[in-house]
Amino acid sequence: MKNILAILIISLVLFSSCEEYLDEKPSKTNQQEIESTDDINLLLDNALDLINNTHVILDVTFGNLTDDMYIYDEMYAVFAPWIPFDYIQSYSWQNEITAVSDKSWTASYKNIWLANYIINNVGGLEGSDNEKANLIAEAHLIKAYKMLTLMMKHCLYPSSANGDELGLSLKNSLEFDDLPARSNLQETLEDIEYHITEGLKIDKVRTDSWRESKGSAAALAARYYMYIHDFVNAKKYAQQALSLWDKMVNMETEVTIFDRYGFDLPSTNNLSVYSHDFYTTWDSQYKMYVTQDQNMFPSADLLALYEPSDLRNLFYSGWMAAVFFGVTENNKIYNKFSGVTFSGPDVAEMYLIVAECAGRDGDFATCMQNIESVRVNRFASADYVPMALPASVKEAVQLVVDERRRELPFTSSRWSDIKRLNNEGLLDPIILSRDFYTLTDGNVDFASPQTYILEPNSRKYARPLPNEVINLTDGKVEQNSY
Repeated sequence: MKNILAILIISLVLFSSCEEYLDEKPSKTNQQEIESTDDINLLLDNALDLINNTHVILDVTFGNLTDDMYIYDEMYAVFAPWIPFDYIQSYSWQNEITAVSDKSWTASYKNIWLANYIINNVGGLEGSDNEKANLIAEAHLIKAYKMLTLMMKHCLYPSSANGDELGLSLKNSLEFDDLPARSNLQETLEDIEYHITEGLKIDKVRTDSWRESKGSAAALAARYYMYIHDFVNAKKYAQQALSLWDKMVNMETEVTIFDRYGFDLPSTNNLSVYSHDFYTTWDSQYKMYVTQDQNMFPSADLLALYEPSDLRNLFYSGWMAAVFFGVTENNKIYNKFSGVTFSGPDVAEMYLIVAECAGRDGDFATCMQNIESVRVNRFASADYVPMALPASVKEAVQLVVDERRRELPFTSSRWSDIKRLNNEGLLDPIILSRDFYTLTDGNVDFASPQTYILEPNSRKYARPLPNEVINLTDGKVEQNSY
């Protein structure tokens, strides 16, 4: 089996902050040939070993944008050396982010290139027709996932009124140093849906969360249709995903507190976070993606959503801040997976999509049945009490939204929920607010407290593109306007 890491990464740099990488295209002298479908499978199976190069499983970051996050004064005083200024700019929803690069954007377009490579070249490789068809479908799913998350972060909500607003650069070529101008939002939606439709042709059962499958394809489709408020298709594909894989992790029987590097970490295993198996033992993930963030500080609003007996409270610990830094109040850090969050489509997410769709139809019994399918795994059996039936569609949807927030914190879920719900108007408007300090000339001015507010449907919900994208394309790729 050939060593093929170089072909896609060592020689491939999309919008790298180091411009010299753009001067050297792949050649026979700096890469290995890919000759068979086995070579492509080796690359995709080896995702964790490649994480620092291709970021195959690295997701777009959303955690510091929402009301899941709040940076309290004492915690900032302690952790400021490890919190980059651009992180604070994102946290306060600035119109401009001074950092040149954004690793989640760069990683996403590297993966889009990888998907394009597979789609355009796998037909000429050695291997069966069935294997080639599945690899092409998998490539479409990788591309659809990356584009969907980028759209959620960097574009306005795709309402009918916003169809002509800026979408994404729809990259289909293998010219890795070229990014086309941004399409409009309607064209971006159509492109994502096309890749999902092609991805749904995959004919592989789920064997682990490392690779795409029929279940992960349906789950991604459900997430997409939920975001655009196509509840018929969202319910259809969520139910399809659950029919293919419905494994939940029971926190009473499967999660243990382990001592990991001196920290108490609740997990399903006592493996190193650098091992492949660590990531595959949280069985409710259809397809593994991770968000890296060491500074996940939960807001009081988020913590208040959990009942005292909810075992998900184990994922919020004040131990490190208290023991090492003496912070005794507002000192919680989200530590579910030791600095990473699993953000790919999840079984719990599918149950909650079915629940919301049922609630919107007035079928409150089915709504609660699906919510309880999640919650029964989040409490000790002796402590579990089912929730009461909602009395209205609004109450049913709010119950689901709150449960999504408890189950999927620091992922794209909360950001996408705020955008889609504020656009709709069924629930009360969600207004985000933070008390922090004025940001001046690249510094935090502690003498000048300031409140930052993100109003519903603000243009700030389309976060700025990385400056390197604008600079390296000489402005061909437009920046968001505010």
